[in-house]
Amino acid sequence: MKTLYAAVWITWIAWFLAWELGALFTGHADLTLSDYVWRLEEINRGWTFLRYFVAVFCLWLFLHMSFGWLR
Repeated sequence: MKTLYAAVWITWIAWFLAWELGALFTGHADLTLSDYVWRLEEINRGWTFLRYFVAVFCLWLFLHMSFGWLR
């Protein structure tokens, strides 16, 4: 089962990187995940739920991956 999970994570990461880098290298930066998130933010200026969610998720991801906290 661990092998399956590892294969799925590696496949997902490879697909995501291929999609993001492909968009950047072909001059279509408007097709990246960050552009989609910021486009959603343009609908409503200020600190919306989405902005809080992205900020908290990035903080959690940093602490989790860097220090192993918040497991």
